[in-house]
Amino acid sequence: MWNYYNPVDIIFGANKFDNLSLLLNKKKYIIVTHPEEIFQKYTDVLINTANPPLMIMTEVQANPDYNDILSLIEKFSDINDIDCIVAIGGGSVTDTAKALAAFKDKKNLLTNFVRNKEVPQVDNPIDIIAIPTTSGTSSEITCWATIWDKEMNNKLSLAHRDLYPKIAIIDPTIMLAKPKALTVSTGLDALSHSMESIWNINANPISAMHGIAGAKMILENLPKLANDLQNLELRSNVAMACVHAGLAFSNTKTAISHNISYPITLQYGIQHGIACSFSLPYVMRSMKGVNKLAEERLEKILNNDLDKSSTILLEELRSLAIPLNLNELKITKQDWDTIVTDAFEGERGKNFLGNKNAFDRACEEMKVF
Repeated sequence: MWNYYNPVDIIFGANKFDNLSLLLNKKKYIIVTHPEEIFQKYTDVLINTANPPLMIMTEVQANPDYNDILSLIEKFSDINDIDCIVAIGGGSVTDTAKALAAFKDKKNLLTNFVRNKEVPQVDNPIDIIAIPTTSGTSSEITCWATIWDKEMNNKLSLAHRDLYPKIAIIDPTIMLAKPKALTVSTGLDALSHSMESIWNINANPISAMHGIAGAKMILENLPKLANDLQNLELRSNVAMACVHAGLAFSNTKTAISHNISYPITLQYGIQHGIACSFSLPYVMRSMKGVNKLAEERLEKILNNDLDKSSTILLEELRSLAIPLNLNELKITKQDWDTIVTDAFEGERGKNFLGNKNAFDRACEEMKVF
């Protein structure tokens, strides 16, 4: 027994960004994007049409913080009549757009969710058109947003069925200018989403199919792309892998690797894609003999048993210069033990089909210490 749901209208292909002005015909909208100059050329395209945006918000930073979103909601409250929000940028932009869509002129509801730990009240949110400029978070085809509360050292996931973007325009040509470090870290985030959807209590046949496809495509294309950043075919392949990842974990959520990653990002400043991907080989090996169906699905990624597959995966990550042990991450063994224990008790940790004993054993075998 299973069900699968994803309502996003996905428009994929080179130069598909050019369709945006037609989609916005007669709509009242704002743009949410990053402050860097590189994003201005995309907003300029819309400013110079017969239907320019009502407002452009460029204050979005990486890992959108509660206090920053409060300020944006206050600014957004000046707009009284709006049809949609256009999000142009990485996952942080789309996550911010979702928070704005959900809590426009209702700052108290955001506070109730973030600080008071109440179930988010989302009523008739504003439509979102998402245009990702990286291949990683898949926020453009999921119904949740990550909100960080750095002051309280916390991370929350805003999740609501009505927060799927209406349209996602995935255009690999606008990803060509991205630097190597960003390309690798976001690509590894997509790999994490793909694999996390497989060792997941919420997995179903459709999510698993997408998870396997996404992981295979990332591992086949990301190392090549890292050394050939202007290759449109490789960019397209990694973007497609990110679509598969999104279609996979949009129905499962993430699991143990992500729960391990959150304090590593908050406390050690490790970029999210790196923080959640370095543990993948250890989690993969820990699934040996734990769940037959998940094990069979994971073996399809690298066409090998989990012992060999986890070793190959470790080598693939090493080739991308990813830190893979506590010494490289500058995490003490004592802190690691606390992080792992807390992760298994956390919300995402409870999505994991495996167990802590097997994970600890895999970490020891593969020398994470």
